[in-house]
Amino acid sequence: MTVDRKFERPISLVIEGSHHVIGSIREAAWILADRWPDFSSTSFRKALAACADALEGKRSAAYARRALLVAARRDKIDIAV
Repeated sequence: MTVDRKFERPISLVIEGSHHVIGSIREAAWILADRWPDFSSTSFRKALAACADALEGKRSAAYARRALLVAARRDKIDIAV
């Protein structure tokens, strides 16, 4: 069973010129699976695994959020403020 949970604070990313606001675990998993520019990066794989674990209830939404932020920084994706 999957459980989508909201992030305490949304994350705003600019990927290839498009602005995305990610406010939940499911949205984070979607952005990684559908819009991420480098599917081969280690940070991408770790963030996607973190989202999967969070959706399965094994990890917190905060854990998935942190993993997405780390992946964005390492993969040089703009984090909008």
